[in-house]
Amino acid sequence: MSILKKPFFLAMTAFVMILSCGCVNYAARNVGAYWSDFDSQDGSNQDVSSGYVVVDAVGARNGNSSSDGIGPFQGKGNGPSFSDPDVEFYEDFGDFDDQRVQETETETETKVEAETEVEAEKPKSSDEWAEIKVEAGATLSGLSESYSVAIGDIMKANELTDQHKLREGQTLFIPKSPDFVLNTLEHVKKLKDDAIARQKKAEPVKITEYAIKNGDTLWNVANAFDLDVNSLFGCNKLSETDILKVGSVIRVPNQDGIFVKVKSGQTVGGLAKQYGIFMEAIISANEIKKGATLTQGKEIFLPGAKVSISSETGGTKSAAARNAKEKVVARRGFGWPVVGKISSSYGWRRDPVRGGRDFHTGLDIRAPRGRPIVAAAAGRVVHSGWMGGYGRTIVISHPGGTTTLYGHSSKLLVGVGANVKRGQRIALVGSTGRSTGNHLHFEVRQKGRPMNPLKFIR
Repeated sequence: MSILKKPFFLAMTAFVMILSCGCVNYAARNVGAYWSDFDSQDGSNQDVSSGYVVVDAVGARNGNSSSDGIGPFQGKGNGPSFSDPDVEFYEDFGDFDDQRVQETETETETKVEAETEVEAEKPKSSDEWAEIKVEAGATLSGLSESYSVAIGDIMKANELTDQHKLREGQTLFIPKSPDFVLNTLEHVKKLKDDAIARQKKAEPVKITEYAIKNGDTLWNVANAFDLDVNSLFGCNKLSETDILKVGSVIRVPNQDGIFVKVKSGQTVGGLAKQYGIFMEAIISANEIKKGATLTQGKEIFLPGAKVSISSETGGTKSAAARNAKEKVVARRGFGWPVVGKISSSYGWRRDPVRGGRDFHTGLDIRAPRGRPIVAAAAGRVVHSGWMGGYGRTIVISHPGGTTTLYGHSSKLLVGVGANVKRGQRIALVGSTGRSTGNHLHFEVRQKGRPMNPLKFIR
């Protein structure tokens, strides 16, 4: 190649390269991306030539176009400007940043949890009625005045028989005018019928055998299987509530409930009445054939039932032994876990969330959101986290096989393994989980069995 031709060749090569780069750059701009040779995110200057800068223009709009700026920008003036504050740039390296994804998922879960709690407390409404939760101290006369609806209309719409008996947390449907009373009543009846239908249904019981691992407690095992901890107590013979032998096997049912041994003369109807559940659910869960009788000594699963002292029919000796244990715990003396008023006592009651007869294994103490919850006695924290219907929950183990549980908290202040003193702050009052309002659900258990907390609090 001659000396004259060589500079010309070099110049033409340079021109073609510049033109190519310009075309690539123009194309990249039109599709909302730039090729990147930026440093890696961790500053290690690794090869990221396969990456590119992504422009997030979903939220941007241009006054001259109806487009939201999604996809290739078709021509001048269409789509967002790169100086638009709604346009966000971030570098994509092809591979996912696992830490970033995990952090985003955690933030999303936290947000969903918070929104779920707010949504649970927010009154719902339709064009014909407003759905509310009865607050402490509320009266029908007060609701009548607030919603400009006659007391009689509220009572008729909700099938109430006594205007002076309202329960905190009770759901009421307030018709928005006299013309909507009958429609509201129809809605209320349908909800009740649906609730009863759900309680009558049960899947055939199936058992999973779970081998205890190091660090397991019944509380976190129950949470892992999305069960009420009462179900694990009611399906296994357990002597310890928080310390389980590694490798030992427990029975985990596919639904909440307990196993009982059939006594002489017991019937499905009798068991249903005793435990506050429906015959249909027992028959379905155990796949009992029509007309079959129960066999004495055989185990039967009671879906939705809970273990309770009042449901047992032990002899005088066992009753005396239980009383002796209760007196020992009582002598130690537990302090009040929160300052507030008792809104629901220990024992049988009508479930405030789903209706029906239910055994309440603890004490509900009404208190404002954020009020401190303290340890009733010194002990070790064996559970700190979410626990199904209990919401955010703390469980403390005390000497002698006694545990205390603090449910529905808005915030937990101590972690698993922490040693706490009596009166130490452990959580804040809230309404997480299956809850109708801000309160503390407080339980005392002896070897896994629920006890009446009022017998132990001084």
